[in-house]
Amino acid sequence: MTAAAPSRADLYWELAHRLAKVHGVSDAAPRARALRAVEERFGPVEAARSSMLIEDLTEALRACDERQGGLRTYLDEIGRGRTNTVAWGAVEEIHRLLHPVRLLSPDDYDTLAGLLGQCATGDGLRSLALRFLPFVPDPDTYGDARADPVDVLLTAFEDVAVMEDEPHPLLVFVEAVAVREEGAVARQLTVWNKRVAQRFGCTQDRLKSVRAAEAAYAGRPFEPSRLLMEIVSHPAVPDEFHIRGWLLAPGEGPRALLGDRQVTSLRRLEETVAALHQRTLEQLGELSAGLRVEFLLPRPLLWLAVDQITVRPSGSVARPLGADHTVLVRSRDRIRNRHWWPALHRRLDWLELHPEGRFDDGAVQCVPHGGKLSPAALVAQLRHAATPVCFVLLEPPQYTGDMADDPVTALLEAGIPAIVAVRGNGDHENARLEVWKVLEGRLDTLPERVRVLRGGVGPAGGALSTLDLHRHVTLVWDSRDGLEGAEAVLGHPRTGGGIP
Repeated sequence: MTAAAPSRADLYWELAHRLAKVHGVSDAAPRARALRAVEERFGPVEAARSSMLIEDLTEALRACDERQGGLRTYLDEIGRGRTNTVAWGAVEEIHRLLHPVRLLSPDDYDTLAGLLGQCATGDGLRSLALRFLPFVPDPDTYGDARADPVDVLLTAFEDVAVMEDEPHPLLVFVEAVAVREEGAVARQLTVWNKRVAQRFGCTQDRLKSVRAAEAAYAGRPFEPSRLLMEIVSHPAVPDEFHIRGWLLAPGEGPRALLGDRQVTSLRRLEETVAALHQRTLEQLGELSAGLRVEFLLPRPLLWLAVDQITVRPSGSVARPLGADHTVLVRSRDRIRNRHWWPALHRRLDWLELHPEGRFDDGAVQCVPHGGKLSPAALVAQLRHAATPVCFVLLEPPQYTGDMADDPVTALLEAGIPAIVAVRGNGDHENARLEVWKVLEGRLDTLPERVRVLRGGVGPAGGALSTLDLHRHVTLVWDSRDGLEGAEAVLGHPRTGGGIP
């Protein structure tokens, strides 16, 4: 398997010596019977005869090996009744050198080699493989017969050491290549890995974790980790907050509470959120790429400017939380009231069936500044309709203490998954135009566009909005994964203590 390996001629010679030590092989009859078995199956075998046992065996072994499966047939016949011996074990050892058990079947090998050959990152495959291999031979080492760099690479993976309880390095390498590719090749590499993972002793859940880690390593997380924080306050004491935080990793349920604390001011609340954020970054390390931050808020706190909480990751430059991460608000009341879920699922179904649905079409309804929403009228309008799925509120209604007469509660109960609330400057005559300008696009990618908006600059480095919308937009967003994750964490009992 390496450049210093013995030649096949040497291996035939060594195999003949070991066969000669097996009881009965020195007789001509069993050797002739084994050669006839090969000829009956594969056709005539041209092997020069010799009166010297080793030379005769060597030539027979070489000739039989010219037929695919011929050598195996010869050994099986000549070893009949003789395999349960130490001498025969030595014969099988040399056969494994001549025909090693390949890591991949021929079909799997050809498919993978073909996909790797199409990769846009093909020139970097060797350097990428060095993360998983101690040494990748240069193709020139092998001469013309082994000059294909993909073949050299896959051959090196045949001999790589596999750590116990770790996925095979080849699987990890394929995922590392896939996350750096685009289009069909990336999808086909992922499908290939799924198909062969079980034969490598790797479960699909383990492979999914590998995929998430490699995507984060490459800065392209496909399923980011989620930091979920629940904040509640009592209406009688609005400046006293209780905050709990959990980390939800891809493919996993909520981990233990990261924090559980009661604070007595908005400033202390912001400090606690920043501390939970820093603790999450330290726990995730490189897997923090693409971290999504979600706040589970009750109706009275729904417009809390959580995206503007100042963070200083590892002591770096201070910036708003929403400038670094996708920050979503989830309705705590909707999670609690499961009988609201069917309406939400109906609208989520519409989004899935209309992936090209746009922010600027009939699926979005804008309520201008000064516009009044009647809860009863909203219920009548939305009860049996699949759209709209998004409301834009240029003057988000404040909570008055009566949920039965609250239009936002009616929107949540009717299953509206996306609510864009402009906390400031919504009274400007250009507010609606500015909101559409910065958020226009597919509805299912709205959270990503809000994240870009909160960053404050456009693709070309220019300002996205002249109304400071990046400081004043709340996105209330619910999805299937959000419901499941939030429901799971709400089952955790309060423990007290938490962040010092």
